Amino acid sequence: MRSAKIIATLGPQSQTEDQIEKLVQAGANAFRLNLSYDSPQTHAALISAVRAVEQNMGVPLCLIADLAGPRFRIGDFAETKIRLEVGQTFRLDQDDTPGDTTRVCLPVPEAYVRSSIGDLLRLDDGRVMLRITAISPVALTCIVVAGEELAGNKIISIPTVSPRRDTLGEKDMAQIKWAQQAGIDWLSVSWPHNAEMWRETRANAGAMKLIAKMESRLCLESVDVAIDLADGLVVARGDLGYDLPPEEIPGWQKRLVRAARQAGKPVIIAAQMLESMVSSPAPTRAEASDVANAVKDGADALMLSAETAVGAYAPEAVEMMASVITRVEADQPVTSYENEGTPTIANTIAKAAAGAADALSAPLIFCFTSSGSTALSVARTRPNTTIVCASDDRQTLRQMQLVWGLKCQQAPALSNWPDVEDTAVNLAKDMNISGGEPLVITAGMPFGASGSTNILRIATAA
Repeated sequence: MRSAKIIATLGPQSQTEDQIEKLVQAGANAFRLNLSYDSPQTHAALISAVRAVEQNMGVPLCLIADLAGPRFRIGDFAETKIRLEVGQTFRLDQDDTPGDTTRVCLPVPEAYVRSSIGDLLRLDDGRVMLRITAISPVALTCIVVAGEELAGNKIISIPTVSPRRDTLGEKDMAQIKWAQQAGIDWLSVSWPHNAEMWRETRANAGAMKLIAKMESRLCLESVDVAIDLADGLVVARGDLGYDLPPEEIPGWQKRLVRAARQAGKPVIIAAQMLESMVSSPAPTRAEASDVANAVKDGADALMLSAETAVGAYAPEAVEMMASVITRVEADQPVTSYENEGTPTIANTIAKAAAGAADALSAPLIFCFTSSGSTALSVARTRPNTTIVCASDDRQTLRQMQLVWGLKCQQAPALSNWPDVEDTAVNLAKDMNISGGEPLVITAGMPFGASGSTNILRIATAA
């Protein structure tokens, strides 16, 4: 079984049930909604399509909502995209009418006061660069330094103006409440530095888990806050490219993966992993190596963005990523770190379960859990055995689809140990495990209490 998970971003090329089903068949475990684009009605339709596919295929599917967050964005164009020529003049202004090949709206009043002639503005992960040549109170006149195409609503980096916020805005609150009511499983947020904003988000998030987007130098400087307050991390390499030179990003990726793994929290690598497959049926060799290195580092999940949202080869991109992951895991299994966090009863039981499975050559480790904490504890040890996350809570199963190595299975609500063993044996039979094979089982007493992992037993497959 492939251990690292795959997240596919939904968009125009992946919005129908048929398209989404093809992505699941190709290997997608989770789907991302980018709330910076489209309307709540469009996102609601995507959620309905994913849940319909989940029902039809009988597999839990995770949904992630990516909040717009504190980023500056340009306005829309009258056309889907415009074409630019290096050396041409292009204007940013405060007119909110749709833009064209000569101008577009930049709704950031501070930019017209704090910018200087010669400043370099980066858009769309640095694919487009503009240098300011003239400034007025209502417009920035620029020359195109790099780039050929530009779509509307793209992020823009302004070197003299920071998008940092210290309180949740009305739009943030509206999106958080919408995501909670819509049944989103994970909420991706952009304020790792601010404990008060975390607390307010958590108070309104309901049963959603929170992912900290590590997307700026400010986020990196406060990574300890993010790891402490969030349920997981995403290394947003595209956004990091606005603040960091390219040579710094690989090192930060490794440090963030290691920090998350030591904390026992899932970590996602995102942006430009198979970027060439937006328009090509095959990736570059460098992209395949990029995926491979993320797998070797022990990332829980890898994210496809434009490849599945707007790319012409969305299922092929997922299938290619799954193929690379599977091959790398077969060649070089991921191992646990020697020192992974403070010893606790749950962590000790998890390590013992992995050790027992290895010593007995057990085909399965069963984690019976209500919140997912038991399965998380075992997954952080990176055992060489398939981990079955068994729960009666559907949202827990969906949320755990992001976690390395977990095969999520619906189980009945259990209240005593004999029922736990019987359920494990029945699930093993459904998974075609031969009779007589040892089954490692972990759970917590009292049953149904979150974070109470304290039991390890060995059963025998029937």
